[in-house]
Amino acid sequence: MVTGDNVETAKAIAFECGILNAKDVASETTIIEGKVFREMSETAREEVADKITVMGRSSPNDKLLLVQALKRKGHVVAVTGDGTNDAPALHEADIGLSMGISGTEVAKESSDIIILDDDFTSVVKVIFSNIKA
Repeated sequence: MVTGDNVETAKAIAFECGILNAKDVASETTIIEGKVFREMSETAREEVADKITVMGRSSPNDKLLLVQALKRKGHVVAVTGDGTNDAPALHEADIGLSMGISGTEVAKESSDIIILDDDFTSVVKVIFSNIKA
């Protein structure tokens, strides 16, 4: 999860959503601040990229740097976003998903998939309906 929220708020949200468990929150080994990631060398970013679970206080460029590092390591990367500032990461990702109602036109144009009803469960439904078919 990459967010502009401060790290403490990001941890709380990630814990509430099940992204982090109590052990993760206590150890903080998978939590990083955007500025720390941004200031790393390209090689160092690649080394930590797939270990990051939560990035707080991130800038739009931090999200883009993370996508690039993950792709260089051979990962397939999906990004969600709804704002103009998300466009570079949406475009760079293998799959960019934007919000159809609340998303900006720039975000939608940079995406591969537009979630028309702004409901992530719609994506799950589409995936599972295609798997069963």
